[in-house]
Amino acid sequence: MALAETAFAGGFGMDVDLRKVPQSGLARNDFILISESQSRFVVTIDPKKKESLEKLLRDVVYGEIGVVTEGEIFRVIGLQKKTIIEANIFELKEAWQKPLRF
Repeated sequence: MALAETAFAGGFGMDVDLRKVPQSGLARNDFILISESQSRFVVTIDPKKKESLEKLLRDVVYGEIGVVTEGEIFRVIGLQKKTIIEANIFELKEAWQKPLRF
């Protein structure tokens, strides 16, 4: 959800690959997608600043799991190399907000 919320806020799409998520023993896409493991967070950064961030994280386990895209598509590739989510970010945002309206 954090990735989708980031896409909503920025108005950009994302391409995410679950095979790149640092994890141990999770063999299901849904477990990785909704994992609430401690000490996990999402960072989006300008590619020009990637090297600086990597230097800061040199002693920390991290993974570059995707990229922000110019379009409006939020895409997730699952553990079996198949697309498991592919949707417009504005449609996803509407589906996320709709139940909260009274």
